[in-house]
Amino acid sequence: MNCNDDDTPGIALQTGNWAQLGEAAGALRLAVFVREQGIPAALEYDAWDARSMHCVAWCDGEPVATGRLLPDGHIGRMAVRADQRGRGIGRRVLQTLMALARQRGDTSVELSAQSRVEGFYRAQGFEPVGEPYEEIGIPHLKMRRSLLALAAWAGATIATGGASPARAAALDAVSNADAIGALRATLERGAGQAVAALGRPGGFLDDPKARIPLPDGLRQAEGLLRATGRGRELDELVASMNRAAEQAVPQAKQLLLAAVKSMSVADAKSILTGGEDSVTQFFQSRTQAPLVERFLPIVTQQVSRLGLAKRYNALAGQASKLGLLKARDASVERYVTTRALDGLYLMIAEEERAIRRDPLKAGSKVIERVFGALR
Repeated sequence: MNCNDDDTPGIALQTGNWAQLGEAAGALRLAVFVREQGIPAALEYDAWDARSMHCVAWCDGEPVATGRLLPDGHIGRMAVRADQRGRGIGRRVLQTLMALARQRGDTSVELSAQSRVEGFYRAQGFEPVGEPYEEIGIPHLKMRRSLLALAAWAGATIATGGASPARAAALDAVSNADAIGALRATLERGAGQAVAALGRPGGFLDDPKARIPLPDGLRQAEGLLRATGRGRELDELVASMNRAAEQAVPQAKQLLLAAVKSMSVADAKSILTGGEDSVTQFFQSRTQAPLVERFLPIVTQQVSRLGLAKRYNALAGQASKLGLLKARDASVERYVTTRALDGLYLMIAEEERAIRRDPLKAGSKVIERVFGALR
């Protein structure tokens, strides 16, 4: 099988057995493992070569990278010629071997990675298994990657009528690493847009969906207060509450991006296969508590100076102790902080719905294939 590699022009990938590719693969492994790394030649070649599927990458008619897939789902003997490293050729060989494993029905693949290239395999969706060890004097780490993170859900939704076989195939064709990378980029973009929309003058005050109204206790008395000439104070409090939220929201961006960077394979699977608000739930679970701590001082500085806020706090505090008000409404500062977070997560939810409705607008062909298959 030959194919052109769009990411690395001039590269063609070929798969086959040892009889077909052994000469090219063997020469590469001799150069990389034996000559470059000093591994004894007697240990480099074994009986598994004849029983494995191999992949060789070619450039201008010369072999530049190789790897093999054993019958039990182990990937090994990954080697890239020294002058061709850093071009993404090794990644393409690895993805080709994983595609072969998936096509024959394997549910996972494993490999023994040299510790110095652990990051490369992590980027392709592999996770460490067990403790590091030495092999031929070189530190190694066993790593594994499931091939079912997306396909298993697709099969389940087909069984319940939730997705067509064509959509399931679209999901199955997307590698975990590609999907997670695209998902991270999409979430970063969505979080940034939500913060930008709310963290500007008028972001809360001028948006009916996010605008923070008077606390219930004051709303119930609003008519009386306006009738007695207190309308200006009410309007000033509403404006101050919303301005405070607008000033606090930019503090969220760093924590939201940190949450995206910490996203695990399991988190990504939950988001991709979860409900319509799985992205919002992910952010809320990771950021709500620390954001309260960041928002509250900013909100307090804005609204605590207002006389009406002080009087409300005194009355609301007593009402809360008697169980007449929720704790979140016991002070204007906490009320605004909570409503600011509600507005932020509401905006993130809207970004999420927009991506699910029209994933191509997210700017990623991979995320379009993933969310497009879920529609």
